[in-house]
Amino acid sequence: MYNEYSSNNLIKIEKEHLKNINEENCLKYFGEWVNNLEELNQKFNNTKPFEHVVIDNFLEESYAERLYELFPENFENWFIYENPVEVKYTFDNINELPEELKNYFYYLSTQQITELFRKITNINNLEHDEYLHGAGLHAHPKHGRLNIHLDYEKHPFSGKERRLNVILILTKNWKSEWNGLNELWDENVTECIKKTDNIFNRVILFKTNDISWHGLPEKINCPENIYRKSLAYYYVSPLNNIKDESKYRSKAVFVKRPCDKYDENLEELYKIRPNRRITKEDMKKYMPYWKKED
Repeated sequence: MYNEYSSNNLIKIEKEHLKNINEENCLKYFGEWVNNLEELNQKFNNTKPFEHVVIDNFLEESYAERLYELFPENFENWFIYENPVEVKYTFDNINELPEELKNYFYYLSTQQITELFRKITNINNLEHDEYLHGAGLHAHPKHGRLNIHLDYEKHPFSGKERRLNVILILTKNWKSEWNGLNELWDENVTECIKKTDNIFNRVILFKTNDISWHGLPEKINCPENIYRKSLAYYYVSPLNNIKDESKYRSKAVFVKRPCDKYDENLEELYKIRPNRRITKEDMKKYMPYWKKED
C-alpha cells in the first residue's frame, strides 16, 4: 500500500495525556446538547440524504471563544492542497498547539464523550482514532474548495473503518454569498439535498459510508485574509463493511457534479486522488496553466 507518511510520530493522541483527561468531567466543555441525546438520535437516524445532524452551540460558550482566539493565523507549516479538486490548508500536529486547543481533540477522544456519540448514532463500537488521520485544523482561503467526495474508508495504519465525522465551524460572521457551505448529496451524486451554513460553534455530525457524498464544491469568494476555519475529528470502529481488500477506499474518492463541465485532464486528477495526493508534478503534466482563482 502507498504510504505518504513517515513512520515516526504517527500517533497524535498520546495515551498518558488521554488517561489524565479521562479523569476529568469533560461535559463542562460542551453545550446543552449533551442533555438531549434522544432527540439528536432521532434526528441523526431519520435525516436525508444519509444519517447526520447539525448541533449548534456545540462547545460551552467561553471555551468556543477561546479556541477561536487560539486558532493559528500563520499557515507556514501547514500542508497545502492546491489543485482543481481541493484548495485547503491542514494541520494535525496537535501536540504542538496551545494546551486548550490541543485538548479539544483529547476531550473528543475520552470515553465520556465517545459514549455520547455512540448513543446519538447507534454505533455501539465507536472508538477514537489515536492517529487523527485526516483530522485536525482545516482552513479554506479565498478560492478554496473541496469537491464532492467520499472519505477514506479503511484506516491505513490501524486497519479500522472510519465511521463518523465531527466538523466544528470556528469562523465568525461568514457570509453565505462567499460560498463554502457544506453540501450533502444523494447517493448517485445527482442532486444536493442539504447545505449547511457556516455558523460559529456549529457542528455537523455525519456518518461516513459508501453513500455519504459531501464537500464544499462552490469556489469560496471570501476576501483575502479571511478563512473558513474548522476543526475536524473522525471516529472509527472495527471493520463494519467487509470487502475484498482491493475494494476499500484508502483515500478520498472525488467525483464531478452534473453541472460541472467535462475536462479530460481533470478526470486524470480524479483517477489519481483515490490512490495518493495530487502533486505539483501531476499538475505540471495535466493542468500546467491552472490557477486557484480559475
